[in-house]
Amino acid sequence: MIVPMFKYSFLVFHADYDHFLEHLKEMGVAHILEHQEEPTTEMQDLYRKISDLSKTIKTLESRKKHTEETDHPLPETSGEALNERIRDIESQLEQARQHLATLQKEEKQLEPWGHFSKEDVEKLEQAGLTFRYLMCSEAKYEKDWEEKYPVELISESEGFSYFVFLSDSKSNELPEELAEVDEITLPGDNLDDVIKEIASTQEKIDKLNQDLDLIAFKGIEILEAYQKELEEQLSELNVRFQTVDEVEGKIRLIEAWVPEVKMDAIEKWVDQEDIYYIKEPAKNHEKPPILLKNNRFARLFEPVSKLFSLPAYVELDMTPFFAPFFMMFFGFCLGDAGYGLLLVLAATLYKPKAQKNFRPILTLVQFLGLATVIFGAITGTFFGINLMETPPAFLTDVRNMFLDNDQMFNLALIFGGIQILFGMILKAVNQIRQHGIGYSFATWGWFILIVSSLVFYYLDQKSPDSGLLFGSAHMAFIIFAALGILVFNHPKRNIFVNIGAGLWDTYNRVTGVVGDLLSYIRLFALGLASAILGRVFNQLAFDLSPDVPVLGILITLIILLIGHGINIFMSGLGSFVHPLRLTFVEFYKNAGFIGGGKEYKPFQKAQ
Repeated sequence: MIVPMFKYSFLVFHADYDHFLEHLKEMGVAHILEHQEEPTTEMQDLYRKISDLSKTIKTLESRKKHTEETDHPLPETSGEALNERIRDIESQLEQARQHLATLQKEEKQLEPWGHFSKEDVEKLEQAGLTFRYLMCSEAKYEKDWEEKYPVELISESEGFSYFVFLSDSKSNELPEELAEVDEITLPGDNLDDVIKEIASTQEKIDKLNQDLDLIAFKGIEILEAYQKELEEQLSELNVRFQTVDEVEGKIRLIEAWVPEVKMDAIEKWVDQEDIYYIKEPAKNHEKPPILLKNNRFARLFEPVSKLFSLPAYVELDMTPFFAPFFMMFFGFCLGDAGYGLLLVLAATLYKPKAQKNFRPILTLVQFLGLATVIFGAITGTFFGINLMETPPAFLTDVRNMFLDNDQMFNLALIFGGIQILFGMILKAVNQIRQHGIGYSFATWGWFILIVSSLVFYYLDQKSPDSGLLFGSAHMAFIIFAALGILVFNHPKRNIFVNIGAGLWDTYNRVTGVVGDLLSYIRLFALGLASAILGRVFNQLAFDLSPDVPVLGILITLIILLIGHGINIFMSGLGSFVHPLRLTFVEFYKNAGFIGGGKEYKPFQKAQ
């Protein structure tokens, strides 16, 4: 359910403005109405700081997973100083890594020439001898060059020969036989010096990484508190930015949205402070923020609905309506009672240890696991074992109650049909809420046409000789539906325009509903795939295990654990994603979902 919003316009004397803002922030109920969209330079800087800090915290959280516990104290105690320290470490790390890459490149260039002293070479060059460093492929290198010319082979590495040519004059050209070899200019440092510098640079990098590890282990909470301080600063700047000066700056006008459930508290306070205000209910065109209020079960699915979009203020909140379907669809897709029990057990054991804000997600996992157990029991699947084919003794009498693949296929289509028809009802209700009953006739017409056709088809199958399908009673429903679809689909248009629009809508509706219905086959397909994979891993585990007693059991268990682990991950991911698609595409489309709502975010102190 979407909580009704009221717009408050507060007129505050300029001398009381700061006190008013401070108390408004403490109450934390007012979502400030924004008149100006382009933020100031100061606000933009804060946006960037908060964004960069958020990325830094995520990086440190990832690093913390691989960091060992340490007793070293953290020098910085303030979030701002710690953030600056991180920036400095990252800058030094980047420079050190670039320097290390350069040194490693130099090392690779010097390695084939071995360890020699550049100083000695320089002394020889001062005496009139010139060293020219040459290389070529090993296949091109001729051994007799060493006898014909002042050539010395230094090394052979990775298919290349490295050698020096010694001459007593810089102007001497290489012999023709050496014309095709490559001449190299070596770095200015000795190999020994480069290796020492690499070790020193690597030591510096390790020390900087240790500093980051320490911050990751002990500084994340400090940074999170600092981020909240920045967000509070940004929020207050935004409130001041959105405040309108009236009466030459003597009066400040602040407009804010307050949910109906929190009106009494703020009205009681402003009445005590003698602050003048105007209150009016939200109008459809104003696009007030969205605050959802659902029962305990539907509230668990609010994070799922927010993955797509919050509803528009003028429409129904779809969360309580898709929640039971989403739960069923997840169980249908995963469809293994053993996997469901594992999900329920894992969530139940971890829940007392989890953070408070994460516990609703674990409760949702428990419900999804319960749905999986139910559908696993319906199909007779337990950790990939088909109980219909090989039931244990205590299930022999109920094996005929399990549903086979044909029945599950039909069940998927039935679920799809029910959700599509339910979506049509919600669309009609939304149209009545937003525009009036006259705009819902076409939707009700399609609903009546489809439902009546299904009912009369079923009755006709039960009594083939009755001729109920397309009989007089059925035709009355068809005519009534056709009037809504083709004639009265829009109360403010010409009848001929309505007929044309109705015919076009008929084409889209027929093709759309058929396509939407067929999409629900994926429920059956994913459930079948999960069961087959589980069965395959079971077969592999027992077929590949050797006859050695202890070793055979061990290998069987390892294959079962790895195989079913992979299946739970892959099938669980598909079981979450595909119901999402059915909800956000098929169901939302047939329910006429608009979306685009902006979340209610009150002006308040950092929590």
